[in-house]
Amino acid sequence: MRLVDTAKIERLADSFYEIAINHLELIGNRNRDPNILVRAVRYLEQIDALPPTDDDAQWFQQTLTVLIELACPSVRHTEESCEFLNDVEEGIAEGRSDLIELESYSTIRR
Repeated sequence: MRLVDTAKIERLADSFYEIAINHLELIGNRNRDPNILVRAVRYLEQIDALPPTDDDAQWFQQTLTVLIELACPSVRHTEESCEFLNDVEEGIAEGRSDLIELESYSTIRR
């Protein structure tokens, strides 16, 4: 049986929490629902975006920042950057067209 370093897990969880909380100001400045943050973190969990990172939360910082920027833009876009937003919209539409029920999702993940 392998022992688990719970202090290490707690430090990583604390890092994730601090990173997430730091995004609340941007969300609030854009007059958006602060629960966007919760939904973004749940989205990361659902798509299995949790790479084996030991105790490095940098991937979480970077990925969450991108998701929050897409949901709560902090800059005006150019025609060129809007081309990518079109790609994102297409991907979102595709993802929504293949929606599964939560109960089914839980069964699939087992």
